[in-house]
Amino acid sequence: MRGISRRRFLQAASAWAGGIVLSGALPKAATGAQPAALLPSTLDGARRILTPLINTYARLEDDAWTLMHGVRAMGPDFSIKGENAVDFLCLRFLKQKTVAGKAYLYMPAEHEGHSNAFLKTVLEAGVSPSHPFKLDGRRYAIGDLVGSAKGLFAFDPKTIDRDDLAWTLIAFSLQTPPSHDTWTNAYSQRIRFADVVRFGFDTLDETTKRFRRAKEQGVMPDANDEIAGFTCGGTHLVYGLASCVANGHGGGDLRRRLKDHLDLHIWRLQADGHLMERFYRQSLPPPGLERIYDLFFRDAVMKFYGHSFEILSYVKRQRLFTPTADQAHEIERAAKTLAEAVKGIEGVDLFEFRQTNLRLFHLLVGDSCHAYHGIHMAPGVNQV
Repeated sequence: MRGISRRRFLQAASAWAGGIVLSGALPKAATGAQPAALLPSTLDGARRILTPLINTYARLEDDAWTLMHGVRAMGPDFSIKGENAVDFLCLRFLKQKTVAGKAYLYMPAEHEGHSNAFLKTVLEAGVSPSHPFKLDGRRYAIGDLVGSAKGLFAFDPKTIDRDDLAWTLIAFSLQTPPSHDTWTNAYSQRIRFADVVRFGFDTLDETTKRFRRAKEQGVMPDANDEIAGFTCGGTHLVYGLASCVANGHGGGDLRRRLKDHLDLHIWRLQADGHLMERFYRQSLPPPGLERIYDLFFRDAVMKFYGHSFEILSYVKRQRLFTPTADQAHEIERAAKTLAEAVKGIEGVDLFEFRQTNLRLFHLLVGDSCHAYHGIHMAPGVNQV
């Protein structure tokens, strides 16, 4: 890939950093706390760097996506200009649509990026379904948004966007008792959540075949698998399915399937790093883009390992997974890799890129928030 054009380089680098669906997934403009699980001491410094970064760059009143990620990192008390960020997001960015004569609340995709991303963010942060907010002069509660999301959700395994499912899995797993997991949506379709969860696992099986084969053979992959084309390398889907299992959906069968994919994901800590390193070290940026190149590389690393620590911290805390000694070693090595990537963006003025490269700005802010959450996942603070 030596000698590639400026346009081709930026397309390739941002695909690695953000996943091939990034351009359609980001906006165009615009007490009981416990110590975090799986937190190698290596990451203490990373958390100290990320805290002021998030407090500076995620508080943008015209950018729901970054503000929502601030809530992801810092929890339901995150604020903007003295106003609670969750209330601000509800007031400013929620809309209504009418289906079969009934009104439903939703957040447009250009603001939240993926279906129900805002809903799952506030629920995971511990915001109660009874939490009130106002919209167009009327009083609502987060539970109304839950009901609307279930009403608007349609499921057809043949046509559904598999990469848009993870956020809905999390939101519904938190608000759907396994013993009462069936409802009728706004389009008179009967939805059984167990079917949706199994579809998610089937998707994960299908999109990791090559990686699983390489793992079984004891070799590093020579190319990405299909899962790498999902948002953030498919980490959201793994996390979403872990949320389903943790909340009682699927029983022992899905718990075993999850364990297999968690084993695979720890293998990916080395494999994805190998592929990223090869891509960026074999590519030379066009003259003048060396700094952008370095930031895309650091973000790609921060994205994958930050989201991975979200998965690992969550499943350890939920007692879904205990790493072996070898896996613990891989996790420690991943922590060092993440810490180095975070250190590399310390002091960078991200507002500069909001004007010249909005995609890179969103990547660096969003992935900083996920990395912080993975490092500091504390029930009662930023986790239900």
